Amino acid sequence: MTTADVDILVIGAGQAGLSVGYHLRRLGLRPGQDFLIVDHAPGPGGAWQFRWPSLTLTTVNRVHDLPGMSFAETLPPGSDNVPAATAVPHYFALYEQRFELAVHRPVSVRVVCDRATAATCPIGEADGLLHAEAVPGPAAAPPPDAGPPGSGPAADHEPRVPSGLDGWPTTAWSTGHEPSPVPAERELPVTGRAARRAADAQTGTITDREPGPTGPGARPAANARAEVIASEAGPAPTTRPATTFRVRGLVNATGTWEKPFIPYYPGAETFAGRQLHAHDYRTAAEFAGAHVVVVGAGISAIQLLDEISQVTTTTWVSRTEPRWRETPFSPDDGRRAVALVEDRVRRGLPPRSVVSVTGLPVDDRIRAARSRGVLRWHPVFQRIEPEGVRWADGTFQPAQVILWATGFRSALDHLAPLRLRGPGGGITMTGRLATQVAADPRIHLIGYGPSASTIGANRAGRAAAVELTEYLSPPGRRARRTGPEPG
Repeated sequence: MTTADVDILVIGAGQAGLSVGYHLRRLGLRPGQDFLIVDHAPGPGGAWQFRWPSLTLTTVNRVHDLPGMSFAETLPPGSDNVPAATAVPHYFALYEQRFELAVHRPVSVRVVCDRATAATCPIGEADGLLHAEAVPGPAAAPPPDAGPPGSGPAADHEPRVPSGLDGWPTTAWSTGHEPSPVPAERELPVTGRAARRAADAQTGTITDREPGPTGPGARPAANARAEVIASEAGPAPTTRPATTFRVRGLVNATGTWEKPFIPYYPGAETFAGRQLHAHDYRTAAEFAGAHVVVVGAGISAIQLLDEISQVTTTTWVSRTEPRWRETPFSPDDGRRAVALVEDRVRRGLPPRSVVSVTGLPVDDRIRAARSRGVLRWHPVFQRIEPEGVRWADGTFQPAQVILWATGFRSALDHLAPLRLRGPGGGITMTGRLATQVAADPRIHLIGYGPSASTIGANRAGRAAAVELTEYLSPPGRRARRTGPEPG
């Protein structure tokens, strides 16, 4: 049987992926050797680094601690109004350093295929492994005033502080632990088949692929599976060949941020104004003078409605009427909500969001918006017209902007060749916390179903690490913690 390039591949380095990495280390696995974490984002922070600037540590719903290191340890005094897009990436960067998780980024996994048996791949290609094809992206640009790579604090082996965080701690001081230096941009390890492809790219031939229509043998490099990526230094492109990792197990922690969902309504293509998803929202000021229709009944919809209504007129609509929660949210409430979502995925049904079960918490901001008359809810319109939206009864609302705060879907397109989804579009899950794919125990999904919340991702990270290492261990050997805390 073919030897794997790495035992476990973790795709994604947000809350879920880092939690998995932490627990794999606690089980004695070595980053970069026994497991590898790849992330498509330009820097640490998961989806948090892309959030709108007005989402601060005061207005955010909550940032849950990663295992082994608290968020509060990384914050200076008086940081309540710091944007979450600044503070959380700072936290994640320090976390990666402390536990030496060796995240490789930016790396995009384009497709994962099963090469386990002759039933899942062409005859002669079965090797008992999962194959993940990854493409390295362009290196992230240095932050303003940071100097070129290799200069400044990083060159002196001091932790590099992200832009805008002057004076912030570069370590979590309460533990006394000194993190490792921020590593330079990581190159993907090149092994096995990937090594052959890299050599082929240098010589201009491809020798390890299927015969083409012109017959067997070497093929021009132009036909290689490669990405042409614009250089950060200028217009000249560079060719970066895809790397295929052969792995025994996979943890997918890609979350939902890359899959914003916009439902279709008749006439949407005729709208003369601007349509955008909450994914692309930056600031309310850009909508001044325009009437904005906000679509959605989740926490983000309410937050954005509140902000935008302070600079212009708004209309709030959603498919279902919002459910408000006036009482505090207890741990028992959380467990019941997660159990309802978990039950769906265990039955192979498409997951529902946790907030759809818990309801919307009423806080001081919500009460203030109510008093301003902003939270006047309407059922969603029937169709979109060039100058606005129209309801079934003929009521028309002129509008220049439609903001879709209609949620996200799990970013799982790269797993499509594995055929994990059932007839109803859901994936049947099993395992202690419903992270294991019932049809293929080598695969765990975190951020799907009950583990979609940040606190759920932490618990699911441990469950996935333990269950996957136990499944991959030889008979008679069980995964166990082999030493002290990572780092």
